[in-house]
Amino acid sequence: MRPLAAAAALSAVLLLAACAQPGSGGPAAESPTAAAGPAEAESVDVAATCRAYHVGGSQSINKRVKRWTSAVAYPATAENSVELTTIRDRLEGQILDAQPGPASILEAVREPFATSLAGGSADPADVESAADVVKRMCADAGYRS
Repeated sequence: MRPLAAAAALSAVLLLAACAQPGSGGPAAESPTAAAGPAEAESVDVAATCRAYHVGGSQSINKRVKRWTSAVAYPATAENSVELTTIRDRLEGQILDAQPGPASILEAVREPFATSLAGGSADPADVESAADVVKRMCADAGYRS
């Protein structure tokens, strides 16, 4: 039984190797970008970016930003680092999905939180200004929170 199992395993390896050969007509040949990694996701429109920023009630990015704006004036502490990290990370996720214009606007909101987490301090007025730009962007896109 062992020689049979070894032969089956060898056959499977050879079959997989043949399929992976460039130009062999196998799966790798059908999708030249498959070897390059996952395809880039399409960016979401401005309205979807606004929904993601505002969805979640008191736990939305919008509400969290408003609640924790003053914290960026100082380096993050053990008491507030979880909240600041949550805001930074959720904004980073949105930035990755957003179109270039909205992404740069969200980056302006994210940056002071990242600065605080890195041990620096930022001006809370910068967060407020950037959040106002997000609000105008969403209004211009027809989004109503």
